[in-house]
Amino acid sequence: MRKKSDYMEHRRNVLKLMMLGSGALIAPGILTGCGHGDRKEVPDTKITFPQSVASGDPRADSVILWTRIEDAEKSEENLTVTLEMSLDENFKDLLLTKEVTAYHEYSHAIKIRIDQLEPYTYYYYRFKYNDIYSNTGRTKTAPSEESDTDIKFAFISCQDYIGRYYNVFAHMLQQDDFDFIVHLGDYIYETNGEPLSQITGNERQIVFRDKGGTIKFENYDAARSIDNYRQLYQVYRGDPMLQKLHERFPMVAIWDDHEFSNDNFGANSNYFGDKRDERDVERFHNSQRVYLEYMPMEVGLDRNGMMSPQSDVILDDDNEVVIYRNFNFGSNMDLILSDYRSYRPDHLIREDAFPATVFADKDTLITHFGDAFYNDPEQKKYFGAYMDVDTYNNGSFAPVLKKITKLMYESEGLSSHEAKNRADTVIQGNLNAHYCNEMIKAYNASPLGIINKEELIYEDDSKLDQMDKGLAYINAGKIDLFAAAGIGARYMVVKEVFDIYIKLKQLEGSIGSVYGEEQEKWINDTLNMSIASWRVYASSVSLTPMIIDLKDFKGIDPVLQTEYYLNLDQFDGFKFQKEKLLEHLKIRPSVIISGDIHSTFVTDHHNVVEFTGSSVSSCTFSEALPKYIQSSNISDYVKDISTIMKTLDIDRLLLNSNIAQNDKNPDFALIKTVDMKSNAYVTVNVDSKNIQSTVYSIDARKSVDNLYRTKSIDTYFDLKSFQVSRQSMNISQD
Repeated sequence: MRKKSDYMEHRRNVLKLMMLGSGALIAPGILTGCGHGDRKEVPDTKITFPQSVASGDPRADSVILWTRIEDAEKSEENLTVTLEMSLDENFKDLLLTKEVTAYHEYSHAIKIRIDQLEPYTYYYYRFKYNDIYSNTGRTKTAPSEESDTDIKFAFISCQDYIGRYYNVFAHMLQQDDFDFIVHLGDYIYETNGEPLSQITGNERQIVFRDKGGTIKFENYDAARSIDNYRQLYQVYRGDPMLQKLHERFPMVAIWDDHEFSNDNFGANSNYFGDKRDERDVERFHNSQRVYLEYMPMEVGLDRNGMMSPQSDVILDDDNEVVIYRNFNFGSNMDLILSDYRSYRPDHLIREDAFPATVFADKDTLITHFGDAFYNDPEQKKYFGAYMDVDTYNNGSFAPVLKKITKLMYESEGLSSHEAKNRADTVIQGNLNAHYCNEMIKAYNASPLGIINKEELIYEDDSKLDQMDKGLAYINAGKIDLFAAAGIGARYMVVKEVFDIYIKLKQLEGSIGSVYGEEQEKWINDTLNMSIASWRVYASSVSLTPMIIDLKDFKGIDPVLQTEYYLNLDQFDGFKFQKEKLLEHLKIRPSVIISGDIHSTFVTDHHNVVEFTGSSVSSCTFSEALPKYIQSSNISDYVKDISTIMKTLDIDRLLLNSNIAQNDKNPDFALIKTVDMKSNAYVTVNVDSKNIQSTVYSIDARKSVDNLYRTKSIDTYFDLKSFQVSRQSMNISQD
């Protein structure tokens, strides 16, 4: 099988769709049969077609159609299903009747590309199995490339099902004029009852059928097997609002992390903070395969435009699943979709980085930044005293620290052998002396230390300042041995320290491409070749800088009163590559649409505007952050995190910090609006001169209430509209 499917070419071998029993090609105006004007109402529709129907990846002459059949008596057989298409909703005149196969290898999911369609045209479709009809789906093709057509679409992301409802979709469905929907990832969540982000106890729960296939935690589990992932899509797509959304609009989708595993990079997960190797290629392929089975997208079809046992990438684990692709919507808009997760390297600060390990000693800092930088009090306050544990005091502290470190790792659940290996690995070279002293003090205060007290490096901590200064991971805020929640590694990282760290990594040439070399070239080439009035760049994660300044913040230890990057899992963690991407986008009028962060931002990147949409239902950033902090040892430095977070206006704090950054550097991206407390969706209207974007937001606390049949649902939503001029690339709020 091919390593790369050729679905990204504008036109492949065109599928010759034949009318059943005749040689007539499908074509508008060629109608066959006597028509099926009145659909037969059959009570078994929901049982036979439990996930209803869906369409996606619209092009000017093609679209993808999807459904799934449930027949318990024939679960191991291939099923024959009839597809019908028409230009009218009542199917009075059939445009197409075609038999398709629902293969048992895909749990009877069907995905098919329909070609030779007319541009910018509504089509209606339905499937029939054993005389039972599915719900009717409506889809729409893209306008032709030369067409000066105004486009309207919406984009969404992060639709956690567990404990929450899709009230956002109920409101979206009041608008019936979207040309298509863009889904920017986190279509499902791989966990069921994860305590930092999900709600347990109501009807929106999942009990995995294949319990032996899951990854098990203390109070919840996560999908790993093919059946686990299939069940998630089956349950999520059973939601009536999500079904109606798919029935009414074609969807263009990319994945983010939760389609596989939270904050993943490639086949690597982050549940255990690098306590153990979490690379799981089999699980990664399982998640990708099921994603392709259930999403109405071109990826994963065979050469005839069907999902079959001959489909590229779906059955062969050696094939690379390429989901980055582009779409044209007339002369006014090109849509470029990227894949941030599959090729990116690990987070630059590993979750198991030993807090005391020095990554930049005195010589390194002076060599790369100069004597003035090293001696600058504003910089030096971030530095810490260090010693070479192998040579300091003739190496006498190395055995002591290895003994204590082994005990620390054992307390984290490691075996004696694993703990010893870890201790031997990390207790070497330059180590932060303050951290080492605190380790010895803690040991001496324990029962073991009372019996056999160990000598401190210095009894008087102030004498440690006589040592050379450098930067260790503890100086970046990395306190936990294994930062499973990411604090100090990918969340809440000291800005000044990380800026030095990433600069050194860049100088070393040790930062891998966030997109991978092949995708990066494709992105650049695709942007260069675009001649549309607007380029809309779809990223699953935000490029908006998320920095907060806690220098004057009360209630926390003074050592924490500094500037932080809130989330280095996003592009702040790869800021040099972000700058390259933005420079490429600035060549022609471009906007970015992004998700993942469960917050709304409108950001001016200076000639590139970004709209970041909040989550459909998932817990917002302001709700999740205190839980993540409380799960880390860093919470020991906060007096009352619950009280602080209840009174903290994190939106205003982030906005003020961003303004301060812009005052220092006028080229710094400027956040125009921020909302980290609401769920939302975003609509985008595109014409040759302007882009107008409207954010519809709802208090995230309402996500636990079912508002599906609420007639006054409008009263729960607020809206803000913004306009970007192609001529000036200025953004204004309507």
